[in-house]
Amino acid sequence: MSEPFVSIIVPVYNVENYLKQCVESLINQTLENIEIILVNDGSIDNSGIICNDFAKEDDRIIVIHQKNEGLSSARNSGTKIAKAKYITYIDADDWFEPQTIETAYKLAEEKQVDVVFWQMIKEYYNKSIKVSGAFGKNILFEGDDLKNLHRRICGPIDKEMNKPQLIDSFISAWGKLYKLAVIKQHNLKFVDTKILGSEDIFFNFQYFGVIDKAYYLNEHLIHYRKDNLASLTKTHGSTLFPRFLKLFKYLENEIRKNKLDEKYNTALNNRVCISMMNIGLSETSPRNSKGAFKQIKSLNSYLSEPRYSRSFKHLHFKYFPLHWKLFFLCCKLKFSLGVFLLLKGMRLFIIK
Repeated sequence: MSEPFVSIIVPVYNVENYLKQCVESLINQTLENIEIILVNDGSIDNSGIICNDFAKEDDRIIVIHQKNEGLSSARNSGTKIAKAKYITYIDADDWFEPQTIETAYKLAEEKQVDVVFWQMIKEYYNKSIKVSGAFGKNILFEGDDLKNLHRRICGPIDKEMNKPQLIDSFISAWGKLYKLAVIKQHNLKFVDTKILGSEDIFFNFQYFGVIDKAYYLNEHLIHYRKDNLASLTKTHGSTLFPRFLKLFKYLENEIRKNKLDEKYNTALNNRVCISMMNIGLSETSPRNSKGAFKQIKSLNSYLSEPRYSRSFKHLHFKYFPLHWKLFFLCCKLKFSLGVFLLLKGMRLFIIK
């Protein structure tokens, strides 16, 4: 096989029921000159066997077997041996549209950009939802526009606050076509998920900070599998909370190291505040065996943490819709019972 145009990295861990659909979506891409790197991260089901079987049938597939070290390590392992000009990541329970890689590759070449990113379709057990995202149209980002996009990865400001639920609509590592040379030149790596609340945010904050051009394609080219409408996260708030604090510290250090302007600090403070939505939904999840009283007590401890208290002190409510104003006002006042009840209502709305 000639040198591939695109390397596709697939971390694999105990996904025997979904892996076939994912890999077949890659094998059947309209752009055939690709390499598919399956990183079996210590699976204890049949995932490793399935990977090997696919590799026997298609010489574009490379399989790495490693001990279980987590999603970030698996991505880094795949990146290390990738050979193509461009690289993309996909989770093993998700899948691409047939034209995804060809569309992104041709755009990257035509527009001469360092990254192409696109929108997703959320796949629930009973429905598919096309995510609208934050932009609504094709956009070429360069100069000040790219700087604003970079800052927006750190967090929203001003009118961007009117839809806080979209804060992370474009920060995932999947749904993007990166230049491998940029990643290797700047020695960019995914930080262990056990350390950071979101390894994708930090990776993209670093990547978008060193590039010249980015292109957003307003098309839905990746299918993102969700268990069900009630399951927003599988991590309880008590586990997620310290990881988010660590993420904020990493971002603060990047802002300081690169001498970025004050808008970045404002954006980060806003991210801190908005993250209480995810932490709260995690804490009040049906998966959490703690009773209501203990959940409310936990929410109060999160809201009382100095980093959060400081951020809520500087939070402006001007652009929030009414229901979000109410939620974040309860957070600012440390009214944990009100936060708890609003989170329960939010979850019921999501389930519907």
